[in-house]
Amino acid sequence: MKTKLLFQNHELNKDIWKNKRELFEAYFGDFYEFILNNNGKEDLKKHNINSKQDFYDFADWYAGGMENCYAIGFAFHDYYLTVEEGGKLEDQPTSTFIGYCYQNGKYLDFINFLITFFAWWRNDEGCTRFVPYNHADDFFNSNWAALVDTAKLFYFTAETTYHWHSFRIKYTLDNIPGVILSDFTEEVEEGKDLPRVRVAGYEFKGWVDENDNEVKNASCEKVYAKLVRKDFYNYWEKEEKTIYKEYDPNYKKVDPA
Repeated sequence: MKTKLLFQNHELNKDIWKNKRELFEAYFGDFYEFILNNNGKEDLKKHNINSKQDFYDFADWYAGGMENCYAIGFAFHDYYLTVEEGGKLEDQPTSTFIGYCYQNGKYLDFINFLITFFAWWRNDEGCTRFVPYNHADDFFNSNWAALVDTAKLFYFTAETTYHWHSFRIKYTLDNIPGVILSDFTEEVEEGKDLPRVRVAGYEFKGWVDENDNEVKNASCEKVYAKLVRKDFYNYWEKEEKTIYKEYDPNYKKVDPA
């Protein structure tokens, strides 16, 4: 008999992923399906995208004869989110992907993380100006920038990103909340010790059975990893409150879209 390894109050491929690549394929795979189902078939064909694999490839750094993940940004930003200065996630309509995900309870934790990651990335890039303030740190201010930087999140690692990036960017590139950081198999042979599990953003508290009793080895049909959230990646929320912002509506826009 083998013991199946599950997660208490979490679900693999819903809010927990075996690795960063699996999260990328799930998220961009759903984005591809969203475009396909929202009158985007011709736009996909225009860029020779006929499958999810083609779409994954199009989110690459050098796709479409461009660099910087710009190709996917220019091609599909209007499907990604609805632009609104000072916008909120809960106000996003289902006609664009971010709102569709939010209203259907998909990728909620990841998208909230993404909003913070975006602000950090934009500040490290030097795009953001606080006096005068140009809203470049606002995820909802540019659907082009939001999509491009989402692709960059998946393209880079702490080792491959720019040397001038801050520690927080390098950390989050390899520690997206919900991504398993250790080797993980979904079954363990009976009698064997149960492994420790490392999940970004969480503290592992051990294995329990269906009655919440602690379990040390594979001795029953199912066991559940007990995870407690330890990091909400909300440093930007705290930091932002200390920044003086003076808005100038005539200040130059920073994005090419």
